[in-house]
Formats: sequence, C-alpha cells, structure tokens
Amino acid sequence: MEINKIYNGDCLELIKELPDECINAVITDPPYSSQVQHNGEGAVASDLTICKPFFRETLKEIKRVLKPSGTVHWFCDFRSYGFFYDMFSEILPVKNMLVWDKISGPGACYSFHHELIIFTSNGAVCFGGSPIIKEPAFCSGAKQSDGERVHPTQKPIKLISKLITDCTKAGDVVLDCFAGSCTTAVSAIYNKRNFICFELQEKYCEIGQKRINETKYNFNFETKELMNSKLF
Repeated sequence: MEINKIYNGDCLELIKELPDECINAVITDPPYSSQVQHNGEGAVASDLTICKPFFRETLKEIKRVLKPSGTVHWFCDFRSYGFFYDMFSEILPVKNMLVWDKISGPGACYSFHHELIIFTSNGAVCFGGSPIIKEPAFCSGAKQSDGERVHPTQKPIKLISKLITDCTKAGDVVLDCFAGSCTTAVSAIYNKRNFICFELQEKYCEIGQKRINETKYNFNFETKELMNSKLF
C-alpha cells in the first residue's frame, strides 16, 4: 500500500492491508446516524447500535496499526459521544475529550456551535495544550481560507492542522479512515506529513484528489518523491 494516496473502498477491508504498528496518528470524522434524518425527524443515539459491530472492528484494527506512541483523534457529537466512549473504553481507553468551538453565533437551544473529539493513544503520551480549540467552521468564516465547502461535514484545514502538529512530526504518517473531502490529506501536505486516506464514496475520492493536487500546486513543498515512495 502506498502512502500519500486516497483508497476508494470500505475502510474496514482496506485497513486490514496495513501491517502492525505502521501509523503515527489517526485523525478521522466517522459517519454516525445521529446526523441522519428519518422521515424528516432527527435520529437518536440508539440508532447507532446497528453500526456497533462495524465500529468495534474498525477500532480494533486502528489499535493494531498504531505505533506504540500512536494517537487517535475521533470526531463525534453530544449524541454519539457515549456510544463511542463505551467502545473506546474496551479497546483504546479515552485519554481526554476535546471541544471544538466553531465560534458561531447564537441560535436556538443555546446553539450548536461545538463538536467533540475523543482523544486517545496506543501508549503513554505527554503534551500540553487546552482541550478547547477555537477555530471557525464554514458557517463562521472558514471558507475565507478554505474556499467553498465541498462535503457536508467538511472540517477546516486549520483545525486538522492543529491536531496533526500536536501529535506528529514531519515525515510521520497520518491515517484518515473516513476521509470525505480529504482535509486530513490537505493538512498533512501543508505540515510535511505523509497520509493515507480511505473513502467509500467515489465522488468524494475525486473531489479529494482535486484538492490534493491543488494543494501541492499552491504549496511550496516537494511532494513528488513522497508520491512515488513506498511505505511498506
């Protein structure tokens, strides 16, 4: 399997192709049913139970491919946090919960201007920093730096870049199992990290590849050798 490439397919099948202890960090935003609409009504946390076997096996594979000091940043929301927390506790005990403050304006029910990030590691890690990260979302200014949003749950480059630089160094390998528009890959390039992306939907693989190509063109960083290199 090559680094700095998007793989189109089921992440649970693709991750099995990776050898043990080869990934420095996993930064990913999984789909979860609490975002889905059923007959015009929002789903509830219990709807996630149908996905439990898939997510449990995915987390087991993530633990396997992580290096001893490898870390995981796993996006979720207040409805799905408990669901994911229970599974992480069995496989990769949670170290902390980070809060992404989207710096958005007021709204109903105190507004939904934050998301949660489960943080854990395969072993002992020690670095400082606040668990509250303030970065604008696309509804509050991110498109001024990132351009138009091309995926419903697209994350800002600055947000993902912070997570990448917090837990990796130049040349490390970052895995995104649910890549979407490949913001993790774009952020990795800007920060001189390598990446592997898995994405199920072909259209987002194409969008992601376009973003990666544009990033390499705009960013003064030699990536040709990386694109031609083999990790395994």
